[in-house]
Amino acid sequence: MEDEHKQDLGLMRYAAISPVLNGVPNGYNTLKSYFEYVSKTGIKHPDGSLRHYSVNTLLTWYGAYRREGFDGLMPSNRSDRGISRKIDDDLSERIRHLKTKYPRLPATAIHQQLVTDGAIKKDELSVSTVNRFINRLDLKESGSKDEMRRYEKEHINEVWYGDSSVGPYITDNEGKKHKVYIIALIDDASRFITGVGCFYNDTFVNLMTVLKSAISKYGCPQMLSFDNGSSYRNKQMDLLAARIGTTLHYCKPYTPTQKSYVKTFIM
Repeated sequence: MEDEHKQDLGLMRYAAISPVLNGVPNGYNTLKSYFEYVSKTGIKHPDGSLRHYSVNTLLTWYGAYRREGFDGLMPSNRSDRGISRKIDDDLSERIRHLKTKYPRLPATAIHQQLVTDGAIKKDELSVSTVNRFINRLDLKESGSKDEMRRYEKEHINEVWYGDSSVGPYITDNEGKKHKVYIIALIDDASRFITGVGCFYNDTFVNLMTVLKSAISKYGCPQMLSFDNGSSYRNKQMDLLAARIGTTLHYCKPYTPTQKSYVKTFIM
């Protein structure tokens, strides 16, 4: 099995079990009751489909992660070899990026943009297939506000919020002005700034610089919450979270209320 596909399946499994790695969420009495909810709701497979796994399967994934970490979630053999996937991993990321950047863009326009970019041929993928995929993304996002409320905690290092903003312009020795970005992490319970840095670019690499420094000083948070920007929502971030045992949460577009005090600090 290709390494990338193994990672994708591992990330899918981690997303299913990560909410209970630091205790059963509020509203559920036992680990089994939470997994019954996950089994009924379904999990988004890397091929874009919604799949329902048994409680025993979810418990097996949970046990494997406890024993072996993220490596325990990656299968040794490819499970979908020979199955045609209309929307592969690369294409799904392109669609997700367009929908995140332009939330009001309809499926027809996204389909046309994919054709224009050369990602697909005009008759290779139907608009209805793109629309169904987008609807699944929308359904996944629709529960984010309630899920976040469920995870609100009282203690430090349970939730860190991260954000970035344009800071002051810096003038160099030649009189040229440079835009500066401030990237910050703040603890939910204490409002303590766990990490902050100033950079010329708002990128994932610079975010990792801040995050690495913060974790080395204050430990690993149980949850990281960001907006849907490309610096935060990408496969590298998913892999990082899985490796360090942190759950990721993303604010729904146009509703960044959960991290408003990060913006207040930066600005």
